[in-house]
Amino acid sequence: DDLVATPRNPFNDALEKAPGTIDHANVGSLIFVYQLPFGAGHKLNIDSKIASSVISHWQISGLATYQSGAPLVIAGTCTSGGILGTCYPNYNPNFSGPIWINGDFGSGGKTVTSTQYLDKTAFVDPPAYTVGNIARSAPMGLYAPHNADLDISVRREFHIREQVRLAFQADAFNINNAVHFGAPGLNIDSANFGTVTTMANQPRKLQFSARVSF
Repeated sequence: DDLVATPRNPFNDALEKAPGTIDHANVGSLIFVYQLPFGAGHKLNIDSKIASSVISHWQISGLATYQSGAPLVIAGTCTSGGILGTCYPNYNPNFSGPIWINGDFGSGGKTVTSTQYLDKTAFVDPPAYTVGNIARSAPMGLYAPHNADLDISVRREFHIREQVRLAFQADAFNINNAVHFGAPGLNIDSANFGTVTTMANQPRKLQFSARVSF
């Protein structure tokens, strides 16, 4: 749990029990480096000096990452004062349906659209000078979409002369051009509540570089 600087009600600490806002239940990364088995000195050698010189000594490496989404913090319009701190919406006591509408974030296709994923009627603004009763984060188990990335590099070093070497490298960031949504709108009084307007990652990018060492 986070440490809360300003609890919404200093006489009711139980209201603040919730996952930390930077909580990601699952985070993983994998780094790999592989020397391609082609050419002179490797298993798959070709009996041709020209072909061997072209395909030898290439190295492929990469970084794969995965991160589950952080808890969502639902906001609204409220008035607090005196000893009361930050306020949040209330759970709507008359709401009985599922919070998800139109599927979930994973079924929204590959572009940001106006599709609404969360039902705003699950929450209501609290009366003036009350602080609301929803969980401070992840009410009704709501988390942002996950994010993942795969970056690949291909590299080779060419020996030009005894003390001169040329290193060539090609990098592909988000090589599979995967699309991952950012968090949806979270203010229940906003027209974009429950809709995704941002992406959590960048589109595929390619980069080429060369370096001469002597």
